[in-house]
Amino acid sequence: MKNDENQSGIKIDSPIVLRDNLRRQMMARRNKLSRPEVDTLSGQVCRRLEELQPLQQAKVIMGFSSIRNEVILGPLLQKLQRQGRTILLPRVEGDNLQTVEFRPGEDMGRGSFGIQEPLGEPFAVDKIDVVIVPGLVFDANGYRLGYGKGYYDRFLPRLNQQCFKCGICYEFQVVENVYPHSGDIPVHWIVTDQSEIAVNWDFF
Repeated sequence: MKNDENQSGIKIDSPIVLRDNLRRQMMARRNKLSRPEVDTLSGQVCRRLEELQPLQQAKVIMGFSSIRNEVILGPLLQKLQRQGRTILLPRVEGDNLQTVEFRPGEDMGRGSFGIQEPLGEPFAVDKIDVVIVPGLVFDANGYRLGYGKGYYDRFLPRLNQQCFKCGICYEFQVVENVYPHSGDIPVHWIVTDQSEIAVNWDFF
């Protein structure tokens, strides 16, 4: 085996290996956050999100249920819902994500990854105004790495062209390059606890 290859014969500087290394590094770093740190940083992210013009104007907003020290969106989503917005959460069905309206007080299910998922009927994807996108790693061009299952990679191309896609994460999760695939869809904006990265100004 050559020195620049791993046991599978894949070059250690190949995009596949580099992406996997990024995933492991970021997962380990995020797992080290304490709950008070997650709460504080999440609050900072959500305050920045609230100030975004596309979010303020949106009627239908898709968020997500946080796991593994992800940014906690719950309080913000509930606040937006009280304002009369329609709030959607993802539900895994087979290899794809469905979007389902979240209604307080209704029973929630548990997906295969332990994520809370709404049980209602799927909501029309083309009616979504804003999608708040989770990620393990983002780069300055708006590309992301998730957990490697490809759910968002398959979901994002289904959205209408006017839908604002906003990635959120902690500041340390933004890197120079996530080595995207040619077919990957970038988000339009990235919000962290410390900054915002403008990828596409068309929505402002």
